[in-house]
Amino acid sequence: MKIVSSVLETVEGIQTYYVVGLLIFVMLFIVILYRTFRMPKNEAISKKESIFDAEEKKEFST
Repeated sequence: MKIVSSVLETVEGIQTYYVVGLLIFVMLFIVILYRTFRMPKNEAISKKESIFDAEEKKEFST
């Protein structure tokens, strides 16, 4: 890893890529949180229940 870090330190303007990557991650995280909290309860339940088929639902309910 020391080789990679020494190569990256010599590249001009590499800090902008770190900042842009961090901004993209934070924005994506905020969008996912917003959509999750704004999701109607019925939609969340239907997504949760769509994972299992009828046989597997019986196994977990008993």
